Amino acid sequence: MSVQHKQDSIRNLRLERLGIQPPDDWNDVEQVRAAKKAEVGLSCSAAIYAGIDLNRSHYSLTEHDQTELMAQFTTVKEGAAAVPYHADGELCRMYPAEEFTELAQAATAHVFYHRTYCNHLNAWIKRADLAELDSISYGAELPADLAASMAEIIKAAGGGAE
Repeated sequence: MSVQHKQDSIRNLRLERLGIQPPDDWNDVEQVRAAKKAEVGLSCSAAIYAGIDLNRSHYSLTEHDQTELMAQFTTVKEGAAAVPYHADGELCRMYPAEEFTELAQAATAHVFYHRTYCNHLNAWIKRADLAELDSISYGAELPADLAASMAEIIKAAGGGAE
């Protein structure tokens, strides 16, 4: 077995374990881009779902959690003095509007940061050649132009870096 074939087999196995269809041809840049984009998307979702820590409690941010959090935040914005919610592993309790607003804003900033970062990674994937695609993974430092773009968007949205 050639070294290249062995490397491709390892890459295929890693992607298959993630539930991603590996490229049929690791020399076809479009196939590799599609796999890389799927991999980055899964990592982004995992980073979002992992949630946030706030006031000594942890809050997961699965899609269900995000929906519930935003529904309760709407209730707060409509004037509720408090809403029921719970941190991971804790009993549900009433959150005063000010405390819940802090939670909703932190969760929104977390999701926004990761979605924006993923969007910029996808822009990088779109323009990368085969050699460069290997260096792209979730958590990688963006190229200077994309890093500047992301920083500008985060700043314009009123947030800080994650």
